[in-house]
Amino acid sequence: MKNAHLRFGWLTYVKSTEKTTTSIRLRLDRFIGEMSSDPPRQAKGHLISVIGGDTQIAAISAAVSLSDRFMVEGPGMAPTRVCLDRNAEVFKGSIQLAGRKKPLRHLVAVSEEFATSNATTTSGKALIASSDALFVWASIADIYGVPGIPGWAEWFLQELKTHHAIVPALGIGCSPVSIRGQKEHFLDWLSWGVESEAIGFPCRSGSIVWPTLSLREAFRSVE
Repeated sequence: MKNAHLRFGWLTYVKSTEKTTTSIRLRLDRFIGEMSSDPPRQAKGHLISVIGGDTQIAAISAAVSLSDRFMVEGPGMAPTRVCLDRNAEVFKGSIQLAGRKKPLRHLVAVSEEFATSNATTTSGKALIASSDALFVWASIADIYGVPGIPGWAEWFLQELKTHHAIVPALGIGCSPVSIRGQKEHFLDWLSWGVESEAIGFPCRSGSIVWPTLSLREAFRSVE
């Protein structure tokens, strides 16, 4: 965690009324989004994770519920206007630091699309929080119910690239990707892979043991 703050980004929220202007700037440790071509430098946010005080976090929570826009920036990402759209989910917690009387407040907001689309196969798109081959393959196998073994991860990632089915998403503190395709496409690739002997089944029969994967590991991979 040494110099972890150097990997953080910033979330800036400005709201003006007839009488006052509210301006809040918070440390942003995680962000996932997708760039929009129209208008330029605007993105659809899917996940934000910010740290701040009681009043600041309360203001951001209210802003998310109102579908207000934020300015997000960080390592490798220019200032970009972001909105999570309607029905975003908000989760709040506390972080107690040694030597600090009051705990920091932590807010995580997730877009409705990110919270629900990866639980269904109808959209033909899956947003994955990490570009790691095993994480991508395990996520797709789980979301679409595709049969396979962990050893096919690198091959499957290469197939995604060959078919231009994987696109980098915007990320701070992680390296998310957007996967496009239907279950039938993935099954066709696997069928070809087995027939061509590019991939193969285990020599022994029995249960397939997948390694334990978590978002903590996916986020840690970029630290």
